[in-house]
Amino acid sequence: MISMATWYDVLGVLPDAEPDDIREAWQARKAALDPGLLAGAAPDVQSAANRARHWVEEAWRVLADPAARKSYDEQVGLARPGEGLAAPYRGPSGPDIALGVGWSTADEEALEPYSSPPSRVVAPDVTGLFYQAGMEVAGRAGLHVVPVRLTSHPMPVEGLVVGQTPAPGERVHRDSTLTVRLWHPPEPEG
Repeated sequence: MISMATWYDVLGVLPDAEPDDIREAWQARKAALDPGLLAGAAPDVQSAANRARHWVEEAWRVLADPAARKSYDEQVGLARPGEGLAAPYRGPSGPDIALGVGWSTADEEALEPYSSPPSRVVAPDVTGLFYQAGMEVAGRAGLHVVPVRLTSHPMPVEGLVVGQTPAPGERVHRDSTLTVRLWHPPEPEG
């Protein structure tokens, strides 16, 4: 699985999404990655789209099956056995989330103080994710995202990340900029 991303991120839905919403998101992602829309695209776009197709199908495989979804939610820390989903949270989802300023829990006194975040982080690999998911993952790493649109007249759909700087795995300062190259299908001519 993609480092720091969840299958919910891949489909662009929240962890408490209804099955119909998950199906809709899966179908929309599949449509955006249709080979016909990618005809004539550069090799880096084709490679990112192939990667995205794999992740979208895997996300669907896990989240469409209620038992697999329940197990996944427990595995990544979104649910505890016998307790359902964790309290509603509309921000990034995943096992390594701090609640942040203004949030509290019933077990607040049980929470241990956390140390300050490291000054350097590893640049996550967001190639093959759609823009919003890439932003979520980069944000969890403490990075700022700057998009570079590759398509001059794009269709009004979410862009696919086809490249990034700094490279995945490179150690960078927290609060650095992650520049992502976004590809959108072009508007049909005519």
